[in-house]
Amino acid sequence: MSTIFSLRPVPARWFELLTAREDLTLAVETLARTGAVELETHSETATPLVLPDLRGRLEEYNRLAQRYQRYWPQDELRPSDLPGRPIDTLNHALSRLYAWRDAADTPVRRSEALRGELYELEMLREMLLALGETRLDLALLPGTDQRVLATRLFVLPPRSRIAQLPAAVLNSTVHGKVHDFLLVVGPQAEVDLLEQELTLLKGRPMHIPPWLEAGTAASLQALDRRTDAIAAELGELEARLAGLRQEHQLAEALGDIARLEWFLTHVEALPVSETFAWVTGWTSDLDGAALQQSLTRAKARALLRFPEPPRDKTPPMVFHNPWWAQPFELFARLLGTPAQNEADPSRLLVLIVPLLFGYMFGDVGQGFVLFLAGLLLSRRFPALRLLVPGGLSSMLFGVLFGSVFSREDIIPALWLHPLDQPLLVLGIPLLGGILLLLLGLVLNGIEAWWRGELRWWLELDGALLLTYLSLLALLLTPYAALSALIGLLWYLGGRLHQARGDLRALGSALGRLLEYSMQLIVNTLSFTRVGAFALAHAGLSVAVVGLAEAGGHPLLYAIILLLGNVVIIILEGLVVSIQVTRLVLFEFFIRFLRGEGRRFRPLPAPPQRPKR
Repeated sequence: MSTIFSLRPVPARWFELLTAREDLTLAVETLARTGAVELETHSETATPLVLPDLRGRLEEYNRLAQRYQRYWPQDELRPSDLPGRPIDTLNHALSRLYAWRDAADTPVRRSEALRGELYELEMLREMLLALGETRLDLALLPGTDQRVLATRLFVLPPRSRIAQLPAAVLNSTVHGKVHDFLLVVGPQAEVDLLEQELTLLKGRPMHIPPWLEAGTAASLQALDRRTDAIAAELGELEARLAGLRQEHQLAEALGDIARLEWFLTHVEALPVSETFAWVTGWTSDLDGAALQQSLTRAKARALLRFPEPPRDKTPPMVFHNPWWAQPFELFARLLGTPAQNEADPSRLLVLIVPLLFGYMFGDVGQGFVLFLAGLLLSRRFPALRLLVPGGLSSMLFGVLFGSVFSREDIIPALWLHPLDQPLLVLGIPLLGGILLLLLGLVLNGIEAWWRGELRWWLELDGALLLTYLSLLALLLTPYAALSALIGLLWYLGGRLHQARGDLRALGSALGRLLEYSMQLIVNTLSFTRVGAFALAHAGLSVAVVGLAEAGGHPLLYAIILLLGNVVIIILEGLVVSIQVTRLVLFEFFIRFLRGEGRRFRPLPAPPQRPKR
């Protein structure tokens, strides 16, 4: 009996939290970090939370961020443990940012100027390396008398096509590794006109430093000295900025602002007064221990209680499964969320899904690859946790079928080789499909019992169940026709009873009985695809081994066998996964699962802050 009741999803529990208004953001953040709360406002007397002043001041923060964000800490934010009233917290954080800006603006501007110069020096280095040794005296370039002649160095996109240069302008083109460079000397007016033309070609002038030497090698050495000097000065500036960040406590100020931004994004309205705030909603923490412990650790001044939910509120449903069944909740979520009087099939799927998958994909080696992939990738892609039981089941059936990486000559088959007895391989899933459909019909009856409608189920669906079993039994004995007739009369009598003796209901009842019976038979036959895919997998494995052996060389044999197994694992693994999903959803679930429950949507938590 307890197993049956464990299949029922659990309604989330209503909670109410009374907290000091100064601790509101801290309390909501603490609740969100548990991953076990969904906020839903319920108040008849209090005034909703309205914070237009926060949004206006956050615009000031955004303007500061556009200018200075790259100089702020990004991954070490530490919000205040006791932030206070939201507007006071924001004002205090902004005052720290403005104080930091006033102190850091000069080193920031100097740092940006030096980084711009470094970029120019990298361009210059590229040109000098491409120029090589030359008779051109580079030291003369920055000393040109600009009142008579203008000297300009332009950087251009590679292979730029330049129109004919003015005759009065001397020029030299250098093709660098990434850019093209054009050095020109000529009258000021002519060079200015040339700069306008080159701008259209996405070219731009470069600064010619005054410390260039006569030769290329000497200029490169001077460039290295200047680069080292800039790096040293940048290090000093960064140390100064780091000190200013610590002095003005930017990590805490930015953490407080990030918390407030998250709060305004995810909390639309809460009942508040001058002193207190009232947070209400649903929680999947059914005994409330995790919520209370989290609030205690956060030192939030709050009173938590769990009264009966308001009558006008519909509780979301919570999957309450042990860890080993949680990956299989994915299948039920594809159809929706089971309501309180619907069965949650996740614990049943722990056995059903791996059996279907392993039967169609029976191979020890390929199953081991899927098992490892599930272990390695499940943290990043939680849905791939299903590959772990699927891979183990594939390995089990691989032992039964005697298949290791498509080869059937490494281990003996403990049961059979699929291609040796194809009818038996097709028949076993057919029997399994019958049992699975019967389980779905029984779960439908259990749900009727939960709803208090067991009598109605017995009058109609109970008769359909007897008729289905009778039709199956006809394959074994003709006497089953008698029980089929009993099921027919039972169904018609039940429908007539529900229609209060109206004989007109018998016509529609016969049509529904015929439709439902044919649907069950078609659903039953659909499970033969499990055996068909097992045969296809075995046939494909034989083909891969045959192609490998036809190669005639050990190396070619290994390459073909490797590639063939890769194709089988990726392609057939995907197809088999789709077939398992289809059978579970459209043959099994449709018997009892409607997904009419409300989904529990936990409040998303802000980014995790590092521990101090």
